[in-house]
Amino acid sequence: MNVSLPQLKAFAAVARHRSFTRAAAELGLTQSAVSRSVRELEDEIDQRLFDRTTRQVELTEAGTHLSERICHLIDEVEQTLQETHGSARPPHGRVLLALGPMLSSLSVPGWLQSCQALLPEIDLLLRDLGQDAALHSVRSGEADFAIVSDPEPCAELQCELVYEDAFHVALPAGHPLASREALGWGDLNDAQVFGPDRCSGMHAAIERALAAYHVRPRLYRPLGHFCAVIGMVARRQGIGIVPSRARGAGLPAGVVLLPLRPHAALPVMLVRRKGRSLKPNAAAIWDAIAQQERPLVALKTG
Repeated sequence: MNVSLPQLKAFAAVARHRSFTRAAAELGLTQSAVSRSVRELEDEIDQRLFDRTTRQVELTEAGTHLSERICHLIDEVEQTLQETHGSARPPHGRVLLALGPMLSSLSVPGWLQSCQALLPEIDLLLRDLGQDAALHSVRSGEADFAIVSDPEPCAELQCELVYEDAFHVALPAGHPLASREALGWGDLNDAQVFGPDRCSGMHAAIERALAAYHVRPRLYRPLGHFCAVIGMVARRQGIGIVPSRARGAGLPAGVVLLPLRPHAALPVMLVRRKGRSLKPNAAAIWDAIAQQERPLVALKTG
């Protein structure tokens, strides 16, 4: 089999953009050159990789499989070749970061701004996915790494704690308990409680806290985003459990956020494939994110 790196680069660009025109612009080639490279690759492996119409380009099943297995390797090959050639450029190229739900509304915007300032030559792409999908994208190699909440142990993945976010309770301002400095978990007994669902990656940690402190809400209503939880509280539909950093996303008038005691926290983790080194640019982003939170983690554990 005679497959070339330019053919694979053309395939990866089209797979990423779902467009031969945009792929050509990224690669600095003509559209016909990109089409020819993809056609030669398809002929070489005897598989159709794209379904093409006049309006759209979609991956076939074979194309999807190849994209999941090969696209992340292309940057590694190019970067390794450049380093072998003695290139002294700082970390550069594309890094794909998968996010669990809600994290893109909490700490990630600040991290992204800092990473862009520190590492301007790295093109950081974000993929906001459900928790399971984010972890799958790391296992498959589609994403360089992920940031998720409270991931279950997995033999294929290596996790590093970024920070722990304490759970708070959201109350309507006129609620009888809203004037307190903090609430006990027991105060949630017999209440209608809104909180993040299982897809968010937060629900398991909340379940552990409810079980540990023998709390039995009258009803627990899971929702897909903490903003929806706070919205229900603002309309006096019940009380909510949210991470403390939800405060940074802004609270509507009439909602009070109080800490829950005893302390229970949500671990937020960086996740990568076990036994596989990160590309230099992905490792630089990983370290930049970890460094922003590491002083806070050390302060809490030291």
